[in-house]
Amino acid sequence: MGTSILFRHAIFRIAACAALAGLCAMAGTAGAAARTVPGSHRGTARPASHTSARRQASGFANWPMFRGNLTHTGVSPETGINTTNASTLTAGWSASVASVSYSSPAVVDLKATGTPTVFVGGLGAFAAYPATGGAPLWTFPVNKMVNASPAVLNGVVYFASTDGTIYAVNAKNGALRCSYDTNQFTEGSPLVVEDPDGSGPVIYEGTAPTPGPGFEWAIYGPGNTHGSCTKDWAFDGWTIFHTGTWSPPAYGTNANGVPVVVFGSDDPDNSVYALNADTGAMLWTYQTNNTQADDDVGASPTISAPGVNGFADGVAYITGKDKITYAFDLTTGALIWKHGLTVGTAGDVSGAALVGDTIYLGSDTGVYALNATTGAQVWHVIPNRAFYASPAVVGPPGEQVLITANITGHIYALDLATGQTLWTQTADSAGIWSSPAVSQNTIYITGKDGQLVTFAPSGANR
Repeated sequence: MGTSILFRHAIFRIAACAALAGLCAMAGTAGAAARTVPGSHRGTARPASHTSARRQASGFANWPMFRGNLTHTGVSPETGINTTNASTLTAGWSASVASVSYSSPAVVDLKATGTPTVFVGGLGAFAAYPATGGAPLWTFPVNKMVNASPAVLNGVVYFASTDGTIYAVNAKNGALRCSYDTNQFTEGSPLVVEDPDGSGPVIYEGTAPTPGPGFEWAIYGPGNTHGSCTKDWAFDGWTIFHTGTWSPPAYGTNANGVPVVVFGSDDPDNSVYALNADTGAMLWTYQTNNTQADDDVGASPTISAPGVNGFADGVAYITGKDKITYAFDLTTGALIWKHGLTVGTAGDVSGAALVGDTIYLGSDTGVYALNATTGAQVWHVIPNRAFYASPAVVGPPGEQVLITANITGHIYALDLATGQTLWTQTADSAGIWSSPAVSQNTIYITGKDGQLVTFAPSGANR
């Protein structure tokens, strides 16, 4: 979950999460409205382009955060991995990140060094590696674990430890720029946006009950004119149950020009929330189910902009542990459609990749392609495997490949159009919970054994 991990509940909880067992069932009252900075200074214009997501002149593209971009569409513009050569994918370099890792990598060609760099976390450490392999460029020690996937913006890498600390460090050398302690359990991936008002970066991050309710936070990043690593707002207006969130937020702009942060909540609140990213005020919410079971909404949302696929208001797609994928009107929160997935033995936590009029997602009952307009099933493959990873898509139109991995440690390349398996290999016998990153014509992914592994087409220019 970067979800790099997305495994917090049921039998897949790690030891750090096990300490929370039973706390989610504690009684609570509905939360208060979002706490905001009085007379919010922040505008509603679209944010400046995420500079670390720029296309490289060489034809490579960065993968600067979980799911590749702010809207979590999970698509790389690179064409070096495609249906023609996916069958030749070959293991490349690997590195021992930690004794265990659930963090999905970020890959960025740093302007300061001119070197593509992989950023990834694990148990007790966060590290940067040359994208072509070799010894770490630097390491940064942390308390507990970095389950979350990092985000890189303007030469700063952001990541969160499960002890509740959000770090901002120099991406070139690992020097600490600043940090913010939420004092709450944190494992969702942070999202970092240049504030439309020009003040500097803003970090969006969620926290889970530890005990007591968690929050969705907006924290000023280093260099922001309002203060480095200081709070902008913190939302705890949970409508059903005073809980928290471990769903990695997605960011978009609705039809009214309002910047929106979308995420799911922990059980038994089991809801989807959309907040005004400037103020933290709730725009809409939807409860997916009212059971007391482990049916929270921990997956990352995927956002399509207003006008895409004929939806004037934009759409937010998300899957709950109730085994249902939902499509909501991004502006109003109205339910557009919902599609029930095949029931398995555990809930689903995979985010969806959006390509054209189709979304692609993992489940504990395989991999699905659904029509993004109607919710109708397009294809369903590998039904006897559980996929907690959020898929990545790469390749030119008509030759795109879906990259994903399952909890038995197998990584797959599927034909995007048909779901046919083009290539598969066991990457980690301990299992894979993290999501793949695709950059430099290479797949980067971590395993539960703590290894960062890479795969590229035979003879690829890396």
